[in-house]
Amino acid sequence: MTSVSNVTGSQVTTTGAAGATSSDPATASAQNTANFDSFLKLLTTQLANQDPLNPIDATQFTSQLAQFSQVEQQVQTNSNLKNLITAQNAGQAMTSVSMLGKLAEVQGNVATLQGGSAEWDYTLSNAAASTTITIVNSDGQTVRTMPGETATGAHQLVWDGKADDGTQLPDGQYKAQVTAIDSSNNAVSGTIDAFNLINGVSFNSGVPMLSTPNGQVALSDVISVHQPNAATQSASSQ
Repeated sequence: MTSVSNVTGSQVTTTGAAGATSSDPATASAQNTANFDSFLKLLTTQLANQDPLNPIDATQFTSQLAQFSQVEQQVQTNSNLKNLITAQNAGQAMTSVSMLGKLAEVQGNVATLQGGSAEWDYTLSNAAASTTITIVNSDGQTVRTMPGETATGAHQLVWDGKADDGTQLPDGQYKAQVTAIDSSNNAVSGTIDAFNLINGVSFNSGVPMLSTPNGQVALSDVISVHQPNAATQSASSQ
């Protein structure tokens, strides 16, 4: 940013580089506007008070006009950026509110069993000969073991909340683990993500945070969203 200083008699001198600037957009915009107004007043004063017999050097005047233009552009840029940030925050707010009551997929294998349903999404890097899904409760106890999909790629898992003996387990947090091996009995790598119900939205410094039974999740960390009970694979007790 450029500013000007000091009118002495009929002479005006310019100085480069303004002083301290603020990281706050509103403060920075106010500083730029003040510098812009000061620059304009000083430039006008200089033109009104110059010596007709010894006018300002053309090169110096051109340089001052260029500085004037830079300050004007900076003011306009800051104003446009402020409007853009406001619009972006409003868009994120509308997006996050529209997710209420839906299931959000996030990294991690802990999902919350609610109303007899908990969901995960797991991906196998290669085809497997056999895949085993293990459900573990918050005490670290295995409560359910079931076969999983073996094809390469992503698979959705919906657990009905029942233990191996058919008992309906209480709502709460459960961890899903996937173990897969190929035809040569070698481990097949994979990843797993959990779905959790979005039951609230909060804004921390303008950043939307989604509230779930498993804690808060940043909007930027959400992988996918879908309606509850819209799974393509159901793992119910036999």
